[in-house]
Amino acid sequence: MRARPKVTLLWASQTGNIESLTEDYATQLMNAGFEIRTACMSDYPVASLAGAQYVLLMTSTFGDGDAPDNGSEFWDALQAGSVARLDGVHFAVLAFGDRNYDQFCGHGRRLDARLAELGAARLCARVDCDVEFQRDADQWLERVIARIKEADAALHAVPATGLSASGLLPTKAHPAPSKLVANLRLNRPGAAKDTRYVSLSTEGANLEYETGDALGVWPTNCPELVDELLSVTALKADAPVSVAGVGDMCLGDALARHFDITRPHPDTLAFIASRTANGALKALLADDRKADLKQWLWGQQLADVLHEFPIELSGAELVGMLKRLQPRLYSIASSPSAHRGEIHLTVSAVRYHNGRRARKGVASTFLADRADDGRVPVFVQKSAHFRPPVNGDVPIVMVGPGTGVAPFRGFLHERQARGARGRNWLFFGEQHAQTDFYYGDELTAMRDSGFLTRLDLAFSRDQADKIYVQDRMREQGAELYRWLEDGAHFYVCGDAARMAKDVDTALKAIVAEHGGMSDEAANDYVARLAKARRYMRDVY
Repeated sequence: MRARPKVTLLWASQTGNIESLTEDYATQLMNAGFEIRTACMSDYPVASLAGAQYVLLMTSTFGDGDAPDNGSEFWDALQAGSVARLDGVHFAVLAFGDRNYDQFCGHGRRLDARLAELGAARLCARVDCDVEFQRDADQWLERVIARIKEADAALHAVPATGLSASGLLPTKAHPAPSKLVANLRLNRPGAAKDTRYVSLSTEGANLEYETGDALGVWPTNCPELVDELLSVTALKADAPVSVAGVGDMCLGDALARHFDITRPHPDTLAFIASRTANGALKALLADDRKADLKQWLWGQQLADVLHEFPIELSGAELVGMLKRLQPRLYSIASSPSAHRGEIHLTVSAVRYHNGRRARKGVASTFLADRADDGRVPVFVQKSAHFRPPVNGDVPIVMVGPGTGVAPFRGFLHERQARGARGRNWLFFGEQHAQTDFYYGDELTAMRDSGFLTRLDLAFSRDQADKIYVQDRMREQGAELYRWLEDGAHFYVCGDAARMAKDVDTALKAIVAEHGGMSDEAANDYVARLAKARRYMRDVY
C-alpha cells in the first residue's frame, strides 16, 4: 500500500481570518485521506520546501503588495539567490485581498509566480479572493483535493468528506447574539471625533476569548441609507428578491441585513457603467484612468454613484451587483480575568461629509447609534500571537495611538489581574489632551500606582508642530533600546497605512543609533525581534 499524500498547508495573515480558515481546511484535508502539516510561514523554513510533496499556500497582502508580517521572512528567503530549486514539488496558492486596493492580492500573485519560477508545478490556478471569500476559497480547496487525488491514484477511493460543524463556540458563519450593556463616548465635549467605549455581555453567548483577540461584529445597514438607495433606484422595499444561502425576502430587508450597500466595488461600477446613459463613468473605468477614478471615488458611497449615474434596474439586478455584507473586526479592549461576563471595544464612529452628502461607516455607527435596539451578532476571532508574554516578569512596550490603545488596555488589566511584575510602557497619541485622552483616568491611575512604569503621550494638535507617537519614541530612544536589550516585547496597534510604517522606521533608527549599528544591522536586529515574536503588530 502506498503512503498517503503528504500535504503542507502554509498560511500568513495580518489578522486571524486566514488562520481560522486554515484550521477548517486542515481538517477537511485530513478527512480526505491526506497526511497534513500546517504551519505559519514564519515558522516554516524555506529550505524544507524542496522536500515537500504538495504545498498549499494561503496568504493575504499587506500594504503596497507586501507580505504580511508573519510571511515576510519566508518571502525574503524565497527570493534569495541561493534558494533551492523546487522541481517535483506541486503547489497551489489561495490569495486574499480587497479589490478596492490597487495591489489586490499582490503578495499572493508574487508568491505564485516565484514558486513556478523555481520549478514547482501548479496543482491548479491561483485563486484571488475578495473580502467575500468563502465560496471562492471553498471551491479552490475542492479543486485542490481533486487534483491531489488525481495525482495519487492509490487514493482514488478515499471519500472527500467535509468538516462537520462543532456547534459549540460562535463562529463567523454562526455568530452569537450579545446584549449591549454600555455605550459611552470617550471624547469630552468639543472633540472633533466620536469614539465610544462599548461593552457587550457574554452571558449565554458562549464567547471565550484571550487578551489580544478580536471580536467580529455583524452589523446591519443604516435604515436611512437603505431608504436612499431604494429612492435613487426607484425600487420598492417590499419587492421580492432571493438571497443565496438565506432564501426569499423583501428587498428592503435584504439591503438592510445581507448586502454591502456602501462601497462601490469594481464589479458594481462596471455594471452601472454598462447601464447608464452617461459615458463618463465608463471613461473613468479605463485602465489608464485609475488615478482619476481613485480620486473621484474618495469618500463616495454607492448611493453617490447612483445619484450621478442613474440607471433602471430590477430588485434582483440590484442585489445581484452587490457584494455580501461582511463583519467588522475590533480589537478587544478588555481582559477575561478582570472583566468577567463582558467584552469591551473601543470604536471610532466614522462620520464625514464627502462634499455632496453626509456619510458614515457601517459597523461603527451601528454600534454607536443602533445596537441598543436588540442583540448584536458577534464571534471571537482568535489572534495568532498578538498576546502579552506568558511570563509576567517580561517587560512590554506598547504603541497604540487612537483606538489602537484598545488591546493594550486589555493587556494592562490582564497583567494587573494576574499579578505580573514585569515593567509596562505605553505610548499613546491623539489630537488633543483635553478631549481625546481615551481611558485617561484608568491609565493615569495605573501610572501613579507604579504599575504602568511609563506613559508617554503625543497629542498632535496641542502645539504648532505636530507630535506623534514615533516622535516620542525617538525622544526616549536610549531608554527604549535598553528595554529591548532587557528582553522587552514590543507591540504596535493601529493604522497600517502610515502610523505602523512610521513606528517601524523609528524603531530601526533607534536601534541603529543607540545600539551603534549600521542600518543593515539594525534591520536584522528588528527582524530577529519579529522572528522571536518580541515585535508584534495588530494593524489595519
